[in-house]
Amino acid sequence: MEVELETRVKPLPYKIRGMSRESPTQKAVHVLDSDLRTHWSTATNTKEWILLELEEACLLSHIRIHNKSVLEWEIAVGLRYKPDTFLKVRPRCEAPRRDMLYPMNYMPCRFVRISCLRGNPIAIFFVQLIGVPVPGLELEFQPVIDYLLPHIVSHKQDTHDIYLQLLQDITSRLSPFIPHLEAELLNFTDAVESSIRFLAMLAGPFYPILCVAGERENAKAGAGALDLDPMRSNQGSVLTISSNFQAQPRRVRGPMLSHQLTPSSLVFRPDAVLILLRKAYKDNHLGNLCRSVARILRKLTAPGCSPELPLPVVESPALFGSEDMTTKGESAVQAPVADYSHLYGEEFKLPEEDASDITSLNILDVAALEEALLHILYACASQPILCRRLSDTKTDLLPALPFIQGMLPALHPVAGNNSNPDQVDETFWQWQVPLVQHAVTQIAAVASSSTYRPLLDAISGYLSSYSPTHVCTFTLLILRSQCCKIDLN
Repeated sequence: MEVELETRVKPLPYKIRGMSRESPTQKAVHVLDSDLRTHWSTATNTKEWILLELEEACLLSHIRIHNKSVLEWEIAVGLRYKPDTFLKVRPRCEAPRRDMLYPMNYMPCRFVRISCLRGNPIAIFFVQLIGVPVPGLELEFQPVIDYLLPHIVSHKQDTHDIYLQLLQDITSRLSPFIPHLEAELLNFTDAVESSIRFLAMLAGPFYPILCVAGERENAKAGAGALDLDPMRSNQGSVLTISSNFQAQPRRVRGPMLSHQLTPSSLVFRPDAVLILLRKAYKDNHLGNLCRSVARILRKLTAPGCSPELPLPVVESPALFGSEDMTTKGESAVQAPVADYSHLYGEEFKLPEEDASDITSLNILDVAALEEALLHILYACASQPILCRRLSDTKTDLLPALPFIQGMLPALHPVAGNNSNPDQVDETFWQWQVPLVQHAVTQIAAVASSSTYRPLLDAISGYLSSYSPTHVCTFTLLILRSQCCKIDLN
């Protein structure tokens, strides 16, 4: 059957997840093959089924079934392997003995169940699932789908649909953080425009910050810590033959977060990072600073810059660090970011690529810099005046990276006498201590003045040595130059 379809849809790979039965010679796997010399048959006449599982979730455009001898069937689809979530997209109907193409209207889908109610005998040549892959699509994203799907359908003839791109970015990049986004997803319909803008900001300009936090959390907890569907990533392909569905494994939200307060564990905690980014979404100055730091993080993990840290590419909803992603050899922070500025405003506009690079990268510790930059963001979120100063257009953190790395010990938060030292809220009180605020003030002084650039270039290796004495010496030079107006050129 030759039917002209939209250019963006394609046949999607799938496997046989289960079936009620199969004959010894006409196996269920034959429905994967369009060869009409083979077919699946049960050698029975009533009430049989076959369950198909797509390699990744999708928006299902069409189901093509080349029928051999089924007389009646019904078709249901679902995002999870759970019977009560399956939706009948084709109620009980006659099954013509020919090649049939059923439109599915971009139905969110991961599983397809074909229930063969009558046959003579029940037999199917092959099945083809056609649609658009949407990695990371989960039931929790249903409000987002409901909002974006009308736009996606109305632009289905477009070669590049920005609404489809937005949905794919949100699902693939934010699915590991669903437990921490429950408030936004549950209350999505209460403030649709604000919610979709915030999710677009997380999946777009803010994504490098969120990605670094996810990678660190994943490394700390071990592979699989943030996986939201252990069935998908840990179980092998197993054919099941039964008249009933198997029980769905309990969904795991990941291990409990450690209650032992350490600077690194606190700064990279996904819940803390999302509190920071929620505040940045509402505060223009903090938002500008976060976008600036995100650009630096992309530069730090640019291909070829840090071979000692082979980070993953986000091309599937699996968490950072899964085997098929780490083999890419490119950082997830480097994943392309779409420009949503014409949808949501100038703050979503991607910065023009500049030719500037990080000249001292070979002597910098990327992991230490990532932590230091996040500490700076938390400290600025706790002090609006300091935040306004650092977000000024004249401030450039790139040349100050060696100094920022050297200042890392001074940027560590202090628990104090608080009974809940690991409890992070919008005040970010852990970073309000004088030592941290003084360190950020010195960083702001260095980053906002070109006076210190020659000195920074000359002693970048000295500053990157992790010696508190070296950093203290440079800080004294700054203070002296501010008091005495010394020309450091």
